[in-house]
Amino acid sequence: MTLMQIEYYVAVCKYRNFTKAAGELHISQPGISKSMRELEEECGVALFERNHNNIVITKEGEILLESAQKFLEHFNEFDRIAHSLDCGKSILKIGVVPMCGNTVFPCLHRDFLEAFPDIQIKTIEETASVLYDLLDQHEIDFALCVTNHLPDEHYRYYILKKSCLELFVPKNSPLSGRGTVDICELENVPLVLFSDHFGQTKYIRRVFSLNGVQPMILHQTNQAFTILEYIRSQVASGFLSEEFAAEEADLVPVRIAQFSAAYVNLVWAQDESGYPSMRKFIQFVKTKYPAK
Repeated sequence: MTLMQIEYYVAVCKYRNFTKAAGELHISQPGISKSMRELEEECGVALFERNHNNIVITKEGEILLESAQKFLEHFNEFDRIAHSLDCGKSILKIGVVPMCGNTVFPCLHRDFLEAFPDIQIKTIEETASVLYDLLDQHEIDFALCVTNHLPDEHYRYYILKKSCLELFVPKNSPLSGRGTVDICELENVPLVLFSDHFGQTKYIRRVFSLNGVQPMILHQTNQAFTILEYIRSQVASGFLSEEFAAEEADLVPVRIAQFSAAYVNLVWAQDESGYPSMRKFIQFVKTKYPAK
């Protein structure tokens, strides 16, 4: 099986027609038909049901198509990286938890690209547990996370800063005049939280439970924007990192006595800090956030 056969196969499946696929690939129709017959012989199953000028993909053909598309995506990415090496370009893949994606990372992203225009950054926003899985699978180079505990020995990390999770309320809320409140005082306060698969929500629920309080959860979401809108609309109060206070002048942050400060960490695999682009990013982060 060759790369050319895989490309031919995906094109034939796209058009469900040998002649149209041949036209896109700029080859003869008999040539692509012959290549597909050879592919079917190698697979040992029929990949198409032929009906005059059109074809129908078999169940086995659909399975092969899904794998072929994924293979071409990876190959094209590999090819792009390989051809970028001679012009000094490189790519970093960075995963970001939503809270960092809304606060710490945007400015860091901007400033790094200004300092190193030849390094491209690809980002993904996910929960911390997913990002750690992607690190383990070498799908990303870094994860920027906010956690209440430091990564284990399987990873290397750098602490950018500490950040407190705060309850944000409208200015007219009875809690707005309080600097700090006990979590027991929130028993009847309507709340909007991130969905339960977020580490932040798991932490909040755990603290409520340890203090024997049942939270009054009005809504859950995957978006920080939705939490902000619920607070702005005076429908509910919501938990966000302290960095939001600088951007949300109409909202009032309130500290929760039982919440401890979290670490904003840059995390990477033990064996992957030797790449020049990774070393540059680590050093850049350390310069922007000097160790204290």
